[in-house]
Amino acid sequence: MLCLSSLAQAVELLGPPQVRIQATTATLTWKTDVACGTRVSYGLATGKADQKAEGPVTALHEVTLTGLKAGATYQYTLGSARQQLHAGRFEVPGSETATAPPAASAPARKSILDKVFGILSPEDKPASKAPATTVQSRAPPTRETWGRMDTLQDHFVRHGPDFQSRSPDEYAAQAWLLLQRGKRGELPMKWDDADGTLRVFDPQTRAFAAYNRQGMTKTFFRPGNPSYWQRQPGREVKASNLPF
Repeated sequence: MLCLSSLAQAVELLGPPQVRIQATTATLTWKTDVACGTRVSYGLATGKADQKAEGPVTALHEVTLTGLKAGATYQYTLGSARQQLHAGRFEVPGSETATAPPAASAPARKSILDKVFGILSPEDKPASKAPATTVQSRAPPTRETWGRMDTLQDHFVRHGPDFQSRSPDEYAAQAWLLLQRGKRGELPMKWDDADGTLRVFDPQTRAFAAYNRQGMTKTFFRPGNPSYWQRQPGREVKASNLPF
């Protein structure tokens, strides 16, 4: 399928994709800035994304995956036949044992923690010192950092793999730690007066998060488009001028 835009114009994803799971069916929806083809490649997390589902040329995309395995974790990519816009994972609930993604090696996990949050992972703390705290224990309780608890599981399933999060609580703690880096003046921030949203972005790792007026997380993910931060609304704000 060919995108209707000119070949020189790259298709841009407008916001994070949505994944709705019911029984052994998953429906993926997303928006693009121009009409283009619709394709999802997917497969079990332990194998290749060798199955495909396609839809019409449109800017409002929806693909339904059927016959999924209960209790399994699937990896997927979405976009068009010409361009991949996003990669992620989702878990199908069920009584069967879920296929867990491979555990991150110590060096890989250290790289993510050091670059995104500016801290050492527990396994890299000097042995002569007291036992290190985990990422989760460095943050307040999740109910104090995440804005709407009813959305946390969905955000974790869709975006937790971006940060090697091992649980919804760790995922929420990582989002809170990103905000602390912004409040220390280490990262660019934007304040949107229209809806009281603070947006924080790490240009090096592409970690992005939005927070409400109380400093509680609304969303946390890694945008696939390099111009995503530039297109976000709001005025640039320094840590000293934060409204909370």
